[in-house]
Amino acid sequence: MMPRGSRMVGARAAVLVGIVVVLVAATAGTVSAQQAGNTTTVDSCRTIDSSGEYALTGPVTGDLDDPNAACIEITAGNVTLDGQGHTIAGTGTGHGVEIDGSQGPVTNVTVENLQAHNWSIGVFALETDNGTIRRTVTQNSTEGIALGASSNYTLANNTATGSAIAIALGGQSQNNTLRRMTAVENRWGIHFERESANNTVVDSVARNNSRWDYYSERNDNENIVRNLDLATGTFSFSERNVALGAVTSPPPLPRGAGNLDSYVEATGTRGGQAAISLTMSYGNANNPVALWRHDGQHWSRVADSQTNGASSTVSANISEFGTFAALSDAGANAGGPVTVSADQGPAVQRNLSTPTATATPTATPAPTPTTIPGSAATEQAPSAANATPTAAQGESEATESSVGIVRAVFVIAGVIGLVVLGIVALRGRDDRGPGFNR
Repeated sequence: MMPRGSRMVGARAAVLVGIVVVLVAATAGTVSAQQAGNTTTVDSCRTIDSSGEYALTGPVTGDLDDPNAACIEITAGNVTLDGQGHTIAGTGTGHGVEIDGSQGPVTNVTVENLQAHNWSIGVFALETDNGTIRRTVTQNSTEGIALGASSNYTLANNTATGSAIAIALGGQSQNNTLRRMTAVENRWGIHFERESANNTVVDSVARNNSRWDYYSERNDNENIVRNLDLATGTFSFSERNVALGAVTSPPPLPRGAGNLDSYVEATGTRGGQAAISLTMSYGNANNPVALWRHDGQHWSRVADSQTNGASSTVSANISEFGTFAALSDAGANAGGPVTVSADQGPAVQRNLSTPTATATPTATPAPTPTTIPGSAATEQAPSAANATPTAAQGESEATESSVGIVRAVFVIAGVIGLVVLGIVALRGRDDRGPGFNR
């Protein structure tokens, strides 16, 4: 027979094991709710200060008083934040997501697949390098997406609408690539300022922005744009301190000129020499085409403009500004007032699809603007023309339900284990006799 001391230790150990089983069972569901594989889930405002992969499990709401605070702040490098189509919503103040390198180097951060509504800045990168912002929708903010003193970023497949500035790069944000961006129904569309040059915009859309579709100021060097669709044409250019906007009501055409529905207004901005090398596309033309400029009073041909019939484009280096048009030689009977067929393009993607596709629209007021580092947005954003969608919570509810089931199973198993181990312990106690409690 085993000595009484050994049996007593074994019984106590058995009871302790049973308690540990129950505790592990009770916490197992919590652990699985926080991490799925190597991905850490996020369901509220927080700071991400460790490298890794993070994912939203549902919509997140933040009510921030500090205009420079962030709902989700990323202060570590080598981070991926996947919104999984969910919305980060504010009340007009603060930043939805901020990649913050102001306190130390932060590189290689990706923010993707999320919606950010009603912030001073929806998605903001401050003093960071070599990051990616892609597949986001920002609405009803002072600035949709902004880079401040951030370089070597890739911005791709993002949509910004209903804001003061759709996409803003400022404070020496250089060598960034903006690809397939959409800036629609804002005050300003794509905006570069304060030595934010050597950036490239490719295959993007800027339409129906009430001030300027494209705006650049206080830059000593050029930005390059290829295939920017406005409502009245597709344009490629290299520029320094120039603003461009679609022209849907051009001045009456000169006698002998034919309308080709391709017009743009260009003007110099503040902060340095303004210049643009402009190429504009035009539609079918059976007659010769030239680039014309209206200076506010008269039309005249732009000197040294070059026409490429094979690509249906006309180009020129421009230092005098006004309204520009690709006009064809239409004979003596053309000219006069024209009606422009503005291109509205495909429908703008205002929402990202989520696994559960029920959205509840909520009307929101336009935000009060603030001064943002690296940008000069100082005007109030326009009132929201469209309701702000709030993503459904079905996905997170389903996750919580499955976690609850797993937790219940573990707890039941732990209780059964504790009961069995307790019976063994009691039997051992009965064998010890009256000396057990001494």
